Amino acid sequence: MSECCMVYFRSGTSDLDAAAGALTKYRLTVARQGDQLIVSRPDRPQFRLRLKTGESVRAEAVEIGEGTSHERAMQECDARFEIDIDDLDAALDEANTLMEVQGALQDASQGFLFLPWNGSLTEPWRG
Repeated sequence: MSECCMVYFRSGTSDLDAAAGALTKYRLTVARQGDQLIVSRPDRPQFRLRLKTGESVRAEAVEIGEGTSHERAMQECDARFEIDIDDLDAALDEANTLMEVQGALQDASQGFLFLPWNGSLTEPWRG
């Protein structure tokens, strides 16, 4: 069973092409496969990336943001990148690649990273 983490953002601010460009800047290998991206690095875990939009995404973003310091911003999020992780333990053992994927997607979307396995919600870095 795979795990998933998400980057929530406002639709129209990013797409799979922008994500691919940001991931490439992190020197990750990116291949398009239908409506998803396959992201990898040699001898490291591989990740599948999809884009979802709509009111169901907004409803989840509102629920995740409720009671946090990001509550208001999360109410505006109606899109998300989903990062599918086939083996969470392996990905966390070699966390650098996963963190780079997450960071690249936050860069591409100025989105909020949500990690379901620990409930962490992280705002985008603004440099």
